[in-house]
Amino acid sequence: MSRRVIFGCALLIVVACGSTPVEQQLLTQFFRAARVRDNTTLSSMSAVSFDPRTEGAVEDFKIDSIGELQHRQLQIQQLTEEQEKIRADQVEFTKKMRDFYQSNSIAIDRASKADQARQPVRGQDAALLTEWKKWDTDSRDLERKLSQARQRVARERSTAVNSLTPPGRQDADVTGMDVDMITEPVTVTAQVQTPDGKTAPKTLVVTLQRASGKKDGQTIEGRWLIMSIQPPGGAAPQT
Repeated sequence: MSRRVIFGCALLIVVACGSTPVEQQLLTQFFRAARVRDNTTLSSMSAVSFDPRTEGAVEDFKIDSIGELQHRQLQIQQLTEEQEKIRADQVEFTKKMRDFYQSNSIAIDRASKADQARQPVRGQDAALLTEWKKWDTDSRDLERKLSQARQRVARERSTAVNSLTPPGRQDADVTGMDVDMITEPVTVTAQVQTPDGKTAPKTLVVTLQRASGKKDGQTIEGRWLIMSIQPPGGAAPQT
């Protein structure tokens, strides 16, 4: 092996050893922004904050360990299809509910007014009022289910979109994309200056997440985001 090759290999080893891990870079930027309450920077890299007025300011930290990567395939398409199915059911239900009301509007209005006035409702009016109240209850249940479905889709999409979208760019389109959400726990010992001015070491578990998306034969790697900062044993976000 020539001296030039040996020197080149040695140089690569030195550069590799001297490079800063991405976790170190991300946490350094985060704690620096948190100290000065730079909310713009914090919102671009984290779903949580570390308020110096309540939690203290991290003056320095060291990474104790980086946990095993955890993977979860996002269910964006499946949840979207479920949402659309509920929406279609709601449209069909609303049509039937409207037809029922239009066929019985006079009696329903009469019975509803009497019921609101706490007057007795009897006979066919009572039966229609009971049925109408069931229509109304079922309609509210469908609206609640649709709202919950929309929230599930939004939650499933949000972290993936944030991770896959470069800062300052238009939101990444994850429609039809297979997304793998990768979670990594990082345990650090931080020197925290509390609001009363005292400094003490504190162990924190920082949960990082990033998305890896595949679409049309191409893979898009997202950036790491901070999803939670907890003491050891604290509840971590869903992966």
